Amino acid sequence: MISKPLAILIIIGSFIGGFLMEGGVLSSLWHPSELVIILGIAFGVFLAATPVYVWGKTMVYLGRFFKGGRVNKKIYVELLGLLDELSRLARAQGVLALEAHITSPEDSSIFMNYPLILKHRELKKFIVDNFSYLLLNPPQALDFKHYLEDQIHDIIHSMMEVPRATGKISGLLPGFGIVAAVMGVILTMNLLGGDMDVAKIGSSIGAALVGTLTGIFFSFAVVAPFTHATEVMIRQDQAIFEVAAAFLYAFSHGVSPSMAAEIGRQRIPPDFEIKRDGP
Repeated sequence: MISKPLAILIIIGSFIGGFLMEGGVLSSLWHPSELVIILGIAFGVFLAATPVYVWGKTMVYLGRFFKGGRVNKKIYVELLGLLDELSRLARAQGVLALEAHITSPEDSSIFMNYPLILKHRELKKFIVDNFSYLLLNPPQALDFKHYLEDQIHDIIHSMMEVPRATGKISGLLPGFGIVAAVMGVILTMNLLGGDMDVAKIGSSIGAALVGTLTGIFFSFAVVAPFTHATEVMIRQDQAIFEVAAAFLYAFSHGVSPSMAAEIGRQRIPPDFEIKRDGP
């Protein structure tokens, strides 16, 4: 798998290398004022259009973009192991035996064996909340399957706020590039008349066109890939929630822990498939 930094180097290398191969001069692309206009407006619009908590989420996903998502084969192994251990405890000692573990999972001797689950805040909460529900209510109290599906829908909807916001910015960036270009044309118009310096006018027009280029580049080569990568990470998160839900639903209807684990295992996406005898 190509790392994100290498992918970024390929994008930048292709952009600059192709320009140089065509006989371009790099200095003609360097116009900091265009960057200030385009990226400044984009950043301001993002802040104005999104709640404060989305800003923090965006930074979290930006970190994951470079480090890689948090879903892998190991976390699936931990998930099935944790659910199996909790359900076996409930079978052996009754659901009340789970109370200490689900009340404070950070201090639980069971949860401590599954560090990736503890780090996945939303997944940990999903497991704890639904075992708590089973502790307090029989699964027949409502349609437990739809109850689980509704929770997953709400969790994913909340996660999707980041790519929805960055996707909108990606769509707006070419327009911000046009704004910078129009401003450059206005400045060029001020140079017309009298003793016109053709070289200066040409340079000014070139700078204006760089504004359009910059907006398009950041839209399609920077923000759009980040948005898509974030959506992929969220879909991976959704899949792991669905595995947990399949296990919980099966267990709530009296299926043995080993069979519930098998039902959950069968819901794991092919890219992270776990064999019956382990990863």
